[in-house]
Amino acid sequence: MSISSDGAVPVHYKTYSGNRTDDTTHIETWTTASKIAQKNDFIYVADCKVCTANQLGYIVGKGRRVITTVPNTWKETMTFKEELRLEKKEKKRIWRRKIPGGWGEVEYYSLFCGDYCTKKAGYRMYWYHSSEKRKNDALSREQKLQKAESELLNLMPKLNKRKLKMREEIKKRIEETLKRYKVKDFLTISLTEVRQSYRVQIGKGRPGANTQYKNCVETVYSLV
Repeated sequence: MSISSDGAVPVHYKTYSGNRTDDTTHIETWTTASKIAQKNDFIYVADCKVCTANQLGYIVGKGRRVITTVPNTWKETMTFKEELRLEKKEKKRIWRRKIPGGWGEVEYYSLFCGDYCTKKAGYRMYWYHSSEKRKNDALSREQKLQKAESELLNLMPKLNKRKLKMREEIKKRIEETLKRYKVKDFLTISLTEVRQSYRVQIGKGRPGANTQYKNCVETVYSLV
């Protein structure tokens, strides 16, 4: 669905088959909106699904403008976040607003200083910081950590039994948990092993002078 900027009035709508991905529809949508408006000098605003080389190149190639968000999978996004972890970047507060339903709480928006462009095609990029998003991200991260830690604690009594006797099997289960909750960068899990020796009687009967035993070694795993 496409809407206008002056009141969010619907101007175009189309349904697609279930196997059609969003990142292949924006050229058609933009072209249709241009025909409806009988001009194409409007600013096309869409989510990150429009942020592909083909779709951006088509619209910008027509001399027009697009505003969108850059997907986390882009190298530029990963590079900026990594730089932000290593050093504090200067930013300028540009807007404040009362949070809807927030009992008078205020949210602040800031713009990181500097010039940023995409590696390919050189599209202009702006990096914004939201105080409310930071708070929500921290809360979400804490909830995921709690769930992951709880699941790992429940895993410990199951170690060395059935399908969790081998190191690779245990590591796979741990990786699945960390990946599910997206907390791999926040938890360090050590899988320790202890080799235990014991004797087992060979054959049946009461232990006696002629009883034979064999020495066995068992590896026991634990999480730290």
